[in-house]
Amino acid sequence: MISLPDRHLPPALWCAAAMVCAGVVSVTAVQHVAEISPPNRLPLLMPDDFETMQLVSWRVEQGVPDAKNPLLEPALPWDSGGVMAHGTVLHDPIDGLWKAWQVSTPGEERFEGLAAKHETQRRLTYLESKDGIEWYRPKLSLVRWPGYERTNILLDLDSGGTAVYASVFVDQTNKEWPYEMFVMRSPKLGGMPNRVGNLPGPEEKLGTYRYQSKDGKDWKLVEGPVHPSVGGGADVSYVYREPDGAYVSYFKLYPKLRAGDRIITYDNNPRGGLRSVGRRTSPNGSDWGNDALVLTRDWRDPDYAQFLELCPVRVDGGQVALVTNYDASIQTMSLQLAASRDGIHWWRPDRRPALPNPPLGDYGGGMIWQMHHPIVENGMMHVYYAGSEGIHGEIRDSRLQPQIEVGGELVSGIQKPTLPFNTALCRASWEYDRLWALVPSAGGVTLGEATTRPGKPAVGHLVVNIHVKNGGGFRAELLDKLGRPVPGFALNDCPPIIGDHRRVTIKWSGGESAPAEAVKVRFQLQRAFLYGYEWAAR
Repeated sequence: MISLPDRHLPPALWCAAAMVCAGVVSVTAVQHVAEISPPNRLPLLMPDDFETMQLVSWRVEQGVPDAKNPLLEPALPWDSGGVMAHGTVLHDPIDGLWKAWQVSTPGEERFEGLAAKHETQRRLTYLESKDGIEWYRPKLSLVRWPGYERTNILLDLDSGGTAVYASVFVDQTNKEWPYEMFVMRSPKLGGMPNRVGNLPGPEEKLGTYRYQSKDGKDWKLVEGPVHPSVGGGADVSYVYREPDGAYVSYFKLYPKLRAGDRIITYDNNPRGGLRSVGRRTSPNGSDWGNDALVLTRDWRDPDYAQFLELCPVRVDGGQVALVTNYDASIQTMSLQLAASRDGIHWWRPDRRPALPNPPLGDYGGGMIWQMHHPIVENGMMHVYYAGSEGIHGEIRDSRLQPQIEVGGELVSGIQKPTLPFNTALCRASWEYDRLWALVPSAGGVTLGEATTRPGKPAVGHLVVNIHVKNGGGFRAELLDKLGRPVPGFALNDCPPIIGDHRRVTIKWSGGESAPAEAVKVRFQLQRAFLYGYEWAAR
């Protein structure tokens, strides 16, 4: 059961309250932002659940990197510089295979000048897997490479320049063209004539083009650029299908600096603004509306935090997303968790990474570039990503002049290109119903409390998703409209819950069913993690 936020709350609080819950995949006719309708799951907690919170805060669970990481490493001439992300991984409902449409780049043994050659050599390539872990490169006859008659390259440079951010959907109801793709292309980056197939090239650095395919491999160019500045002229844009057939794009946006905003001096940001996330919608994928800023640095973020990608998965009642967080002070990228009910107002439970960087030099130690959307199956949420060995830019390159002193260090004082992305395909996973929890702020014997907003509970039993550590306890009491404990349902009437329970019913001396006068619940936590609750009938 999902309760909507109180519309009488201040707008800022209501906007932050995005009511979502997680679950398992339900295959639909169109593979858009994956639908999840699980059995036996409990809704994830959101800020608007609670009227008061005392000595409790939000715990975000970290994704667990797959034991088989890296799942696929660079091996062939066209991907020796990276089995990159900037694409889509999905479990195809048509043939049951796991498939990836991702970007590959040749390697650069020496990064000689200031020209970022790797940005002009990004080709769209194709991978397959039977289990989502062991991946292989199908040998296709679509694009040749010197010495290779068959490759896994789908779109080469001469068909429209570099290709990035391939958003792929599967529509089982379309028998002739079940596969659809939006991909950003740019002949301009390679200095070629500004044409993409038989269509004009983008006005900006990159433009978004629409393709269709009968098999997901041989793609036919349909139209483009669907809007010359989709993505705000930037180089990040994923497109998603909505349940009603409409389209939405989340992309990198550069809003103007606000009073008090600070840009790190050596941050390679050619637009001089904060990398942020914008949103744009379309009823048909061809005609797009205006940009809307949906995620940017707020008062809780450090002044080196910026954002590039927002990749959602649709859940019962809203969306959960991983956000690519760029740390301009050390030029790395990690992932944060976010949630929203409407896709516009996003709430982040914590600013700590949900998928942090390992040490530099390991895959992901420099940057984590996530694929189009998380995949939720069999009680787990999987995020595929390109783990980069290196950082985004070099702040101490002595070839770059002028050099300036910042904090006692000499650093580059001019804008510079990004470094090559030496990456491999990786995966991290979360338990789908335990992405974040409400926990005591102090720990130990100190109790934390959280009281829900007033509302008539559903007839039935209070069920919680709870993990209690050794030496801790969890109790609840029911309150009437005046905030008084209901006799027989107070804290002292509730035997403490201990242990680890995905779904456990709260019991009181007065019984299990909520009495008519109960309108609120007060939870008391000691060394306990509350992941969700709901009223359920038996």
